[in-house]
Amino acid sequence: LQFTRLDMESSNALLMLLLSAVLRTAFSAHFEGAIIHWRPAAVQQSSGIAVEISHRVTWKRSNVFCDDTTINSLVLLASGSLDCQEGCSGTVGSMSFFCTDYGTTDNWSTGGRSYNYTFASGVTQFEALYAGGDWIDALVQGRDSNWEVRVKGDLSIRPDTNSINSSPVTGMLPIVRVQHGC
Repeated sequence: LQFTRLDMESSNALLMLLLSAVLRTAFSAHFEGAIIHWRPAAVQQSSGIAVEISHRVTWKRSNVFCDDTTINSLVLLASGSLDCQEGCSGTVGSMSFFCTDYGTTDNWSTGGRSYNYTFASGVTQFEALYAGGDWIDALVQGRDSNWEVRVKGDLSIRPDTNSINSSPVTGMLPIVRVQHGC
């Protein structure tokens, strides 16, 4: 067979289209939600402001598999990073997590992780972002769309505690069902 230049370009375009369709099918609709909170780290650094950042994240179990063996082996799951937007630089930390729970009926895996990040002395505000695509496909609106989880913090010293501020902490169920159009 002989291919002309146009045929090769068309073949490459078709290959890219097929590859993106396969990858979209393989990795789509997997993120279900996350919570990020922060507080002063137990040990402060002399070179800056040390903060402990904690997160809980939930993924579709068929994409990020977890079972009792995974939980007991303490394997880090998933990937991605919490990236600085303001008051810091680069990657604040990894969003991989230790699985703590899973649901076979509703197809979810969830877990958390904590790590320290040291902000430069004098920083009073920060913002970091965890973002991706393919929000869960079970949503009535917004399915398969891009998502982002932001954390914003005020590192000012509180006069009542003489320590830097902390974020509020709340729990989250792995799956929250809300009736729509009732």
